[in-house]
Amino acid sequence: MVYCGKPSKGCSSCRERKIRCDQRAPTCGQCEKRKQECPGYRNMVDLMFRDESRHVIKRATTTRRRPKRTRLASTIMSGSNTPPSLVIRQPRPFINDTSPPSEEDFTTNTAVECARGHLGRHQHPASGDRASTALTTTTNTARISHGPTDSLQERGVAFFFARYVATDHGCYQNYDFIYDVWKPPPAFDADSADCITASMTAVGLASLSKLTRCPETFRRARHSYTVALGLANSALSNPAEAVKDSTMLAVLILGTYEFVSGRTPQTIIAWQDHVNGAATLASMRGAAQFRTKAGTRMFIMLCHTVLISCIRSGLPMPQSMVDLRNQLWHLTDTSGPVWRVVDTLYNALQVRHDIKSGKISGVDAVVERLCDVEDQFSALISSLPPGWYFRQAKLSRPHPAVLGDSCHIYRGLTQATTWNGIRTMRMLVQETIVEVLCSCTEDPTMLPSHHQLQLVKAMKLIQMLGAAFVSSVPQHFGVVSGKDIVRDRQGRHTVAPIPTAQLPHRILSPSGQKTLSEVSGSAANTASALSAAASRKPTLFDPTQSSGHEKGAERFLTLATASHTIIWPLYTLGMSSSTTPDTLAYVLDRLEAIYQETGFEQARVVSNIVKEQVHTLLWDQIPTSKLPFLPDTALPLIV
Repeated sequence: MVYCGKPSKGCSSCRERKIRCDQRAPTCGQCEKRKQECPGYRNMVDLMFRDESRHVIKRATTTRRRPKRTRLASTIMSGSNTPPSLVIRQPRPFINDTSPPSEEDFTTNTAVECARGHLGRHQHPASGDRASTALTTTTNTARISHGPTDSLQERGVAFFFARYVATDHGCYQNYDFIYDVWKPPPAFDADSADCITASMTAVGLASLSKLTRCPETFRRARHSYTVALGLANSALSNPAEAVKDSTMLAVLILGTYEFVSGRTPQTIIAWQDHVNGAATLASMRGAAQFRTKAGTRMFIMLCHTVLISCIRSGLPMPQSMVDLRNQLWHLTDTSGPVWRVVDTLYNALQVRHDIKSGKISGVDAVVERLCDVEDQFSALISSLPPGWYFRQAKLSRPHPAVLGDSCHIYRGLTQATTWNGIRTMRMLVQETIVEVLCSCTEDPTMLPSHHQLQLVKAMKLIQMLGAAFVSSVPQHFGVVSGKDIVRDRQGRHTVAPIPTAQLPHRILSPSGQKTLSEVSGSAANTASALSAAASRKPTLFDPTQSSGHEKGAERFLTLATASHTIIWPLYTLGMSSSTTPDTLAYVLDRLEAIYQETGFEQARVVSNIVKEQVHTLLWDQIPTSKLPFLPDTALPLIV
């Protein structure tokens, strides 16, 4: 295929008459004046290319018949200079400066105040005329005569589609319904961009700047964000426009921008403003938003975002969102597992809020309510349909990207992500039980017998959940696939992992594991160390360890924006009190693999967080041998 230049956009009648066509729809003005039917317009994309296959084959055949000694060869052999037309310039790279931008370059400006409720308390760029701040077509490679050029806006939209639309990694931040609300403009023009296009450009360029470490790309992302913010507030000022799906979609995408643009306290405040504004907008839209598929999808996406906000703030789900979700319960099929999972998560947040607010107090009452949450998760797993259960498969050969000799195979990443979401909350609940029981006494053996049994059960459940986390990891990396499962002669499932040579990165060396083991075994065996270690691991009260931490905003947004859905489970496993040196080395290796393969900066930040806490092993100080024996029948069969 070959590029044929820019074709005429006029109708065939105007082209035949060789006059200018105004390209109006449904009929052009020239045809309307002549009172004739307009033949319509051609597909411009199809006209930009023509099939040159036969021509290329003919040229290749002719070339083979030519004598080997060409004029170019003669020129080179004779020592003369190469003609200028044969000089090929190396393209200038997209990023000339590979050094990371300064913190100032990655801080969102806040200059123009928006009066539309919670949404958009941010400012435009400091000064400058429109021409200096508009998104302009940028060519970052060597110029080729008559060659196509890409604008930063097109790159931003393309990157947005690649990361948030075209692929599905089981992440709730997926806008695959976007074409139900938004139609691509005929041309990307920064001066006439709609709110959704400007929002997508901002998110795409912000994500791209993180990957390429380009300050100029991020500056353009901030400008596009400011444009989108102004357009969103204009829509919100119009009651008829405010309740449209397009406005809601733009607000959600603007919230995604705050996710990816930075991890400062100012960023998290701006993100919280967007969440609150979107929740208020959802209340304005009411049950009418559920009439369209896109409206329902956006509300469910908003529920997940509000859930993350509640995890950070320690608050339960807002009653307005719960009421709307109850209305959706009557209008759609809610028998799916994901719906019931979210219900259980909401209940866990409510229990946490009741405990932190003092509504539930006392060790007995707190542990009892936490155990009720665990029972709800156990009942939820028992009610899952058969297609949602994973299969345990033995590896046909060892693989360095798999810890152990077996792994889980799920029907898809949506199922794997849902299971790990349940496991994450269950592990936080069990870690909280361990912390509550160990903090009320210096010697766990002095606890009442039922509390000792509960402590043992919580510790064993944490171990089971950690093993399940490890088994779920290989499928997230494409190391194993359900298509490769076979049965051996004993009827057991076996799976062949991909060859080691196809791994895109190097596995951690044994020397690194030894160092981690030495660091992990350095915890002091004292009661004070027991209490200090308990407060450093994630629990239901502080899942991200952000409370009281000087970098709390950075830590929370790092985990919340991890669009690679295995990052948070790896964090939970790496920070768990049950993590062994081998498991810890595996967690760090997988986080590094994510960073090397996808460029997700969150993976490297989470890896550093886990490394900082490798010395806090709580179980080394619990006299487990003196605690009562718990039979296996008291534990669930599957977690």
